[in-house]
Amino acid sequence: MTEAHWHMEETTWRKSHLRVGYTLLVFVAMAIILSFFGRYVWLTIPFVLIGMAMIGLDVKKYRMRRTHMKDRDVVKLLKWNLLYDLISSGVLVSLISALLIFQYDSLMLAIGLLVWGVVSDQMSRMFQKKLNERVPLLHQLDLERRNQ
Repeated sequence: MTEAHWHMEETTWRKSHLRVGYTLLVFVAMAIILSFFGRYVWLTIPFVLIGMAMIGLDVKKYRMRRTHMKDRDVVKLLKWNLLYDLISSGVLVSLISALLIFQYDSLMLAIGLLVWGVVSDQMSRMFQKKLNERVPLLHQLDLERRNQ
């Protein structure tokens, strides 16, 4: 595949990831607010579906990038990034589900969720920075996104 095709795939993936990410953010905020008023077990079903969509997008990103990258060190970094993304999404889904299902200690779960979100974001940025250093196309895409 050509670099132009890869550029288009990356752009399309980023847009779909942003849409699902914003949906997830709204859901997390709603879960935190509702957790203080009672148990909302029924909300866990759509939330788990959104979490599965996030995991699916992470796997899609790995597969897409894996087909274009041949350097052994970059592939190893991609595998670690995928493993981290899967663990991060799983913990996030678990924390939100616990927040929605269990009535006790909602404040501690909400604080734990916020701390996990901050740590997760920093780790994702670290992985992306390392990939940008090694893959020129990803660096170029990141610069384009920042200049928009």
